[in-house]
Amino acid sequence: MGHHYPICLSLEGKPCLVVGGGAVALRKVRSLLEAGAHVTVVSPEFCEELRQLSGVRRIARPFEEHDAAGAFLVYAATDDAAVNSAVAAAAREHHALVNVVDTPAECDFIVPSTLTRGEMTISVSTGGASPALARRLRLELEELFPPSYAGFVALLADIRREVLAAVPDAARREAILKRLAERASWELFASDGPAALRALALRLTAGDQS
Repeated sequence: MGHHYPICLSLEGKPCLVVGGGAVALRKVRSLLEAGAHVTVVSPEFCEELRQLSGVRRIARPFEEHDAAGAFLVYAATDDAAVNSAVAAAAREHHALVNVVDTPAECDFIVPSTLTRGEMTISVSTGGASPALARRLRLELEELFPPSYAGFVALLADIRREVLAAVPDAARREAILKRLAERASWELFASDGPAALRALALRLTAGDQS
């Protein structure tokens, strides 16, 4: 298998199909819903949590080839290898991207272990070689980027818009934004709060480089 091409995919409003009704399918459905996808699940049976999940179209029967028609992205998440292979074949027939859980050779894409902090997403993948290693590395990243990092990222977005509007010189804008993205700026935010970082941004915009 060749190297994967890493992208962040927008699924807002996209039709996505999950085949399977167990715990693995539940995780896939939840992640798709969080991304704003329109999700259909096909399975003869559904686990209790999947039955209770809102915002999902459930089809209670075995998978049929036409279920993949119109799907943008498909997950094969059953415990039957033959069914999963049939799902993969149908998805490709209908030009949908497909992931067969725990079978990288049948996947058009794999799902990395992901850490999200607001608008910031950090993903770790071993190309299917060792999902356990990817999970361990993600846990280490959680220590480097605590939940409060989401607020830091959101404030940087606000400040960036203000700097772009206030500073006409492109080179100077770049220098200011680079300074604000440094580790020291995060440490200032973490120790003294958002007001301290905003005050630094105002000083830099005014030309104070201290």
